[in-house]
Amino acid sequence: MNVQYLLIGSLLLVAACRSDNAHDDADPQGASSTALSPDQYRERQQVIADSVLAAARPVEKIVEQLGTGYAVGSDALRDTVTTLAQNSDCFSSGRNTDPYLAGVVNIVARMTAAGTDLVRVQTVNTRWTSAAGDMVNACLNAEMKKWRLDSKYGAPAGYIVQVTFKSDSTR
Repeated sequence: MNVQYLLIGSLLLVAACRSDNAHDDADPQGASSTALSPDQYRERQQVIADSVLAAARPVEKIVEQLGTGYAVGSDALRDTVTTLAQNSDCFSSGRNTDPYLAGVVNIVARMTAAGTDLVRVQTVNTRWTSAAGDMVNACLNAEMKKWRLDSKYGAPAGYIVQVTFKSDSTR
């Protein structure tokens, strides 16, 4: 008797699945009336990127949050770190995963009398448009271990600089 109920239940389930598949056959590509064109999708991704970049906390607020021992990095330190970060392959690798990737990275450079002894991404306040940004952070942390910045950038302290990576809307 239980086998009969199992067979009947299985047949009903198969019939229900077949009626669901009938809807799929009417739209084999899965497209709907709300599908976006490539240009519309690119525009939507640009809006998302712009909102992420606009929502990033200013470096002064981050330094205030971190408290004593941290300062806003000088313009020279910011420009140097930005150039080094943007010339690495980290962002382009992230863009291989997400062609619309954009974000704001906060980098801590701990300065000693001899120069930096630590440069790393401060992940708490770093913002990306997608999880591909985590790959960029990891790559940057690996690259920054090679960087040696001398003491001309500031007295011993922890300096925070922001680097902005913008998406390429023409891509």
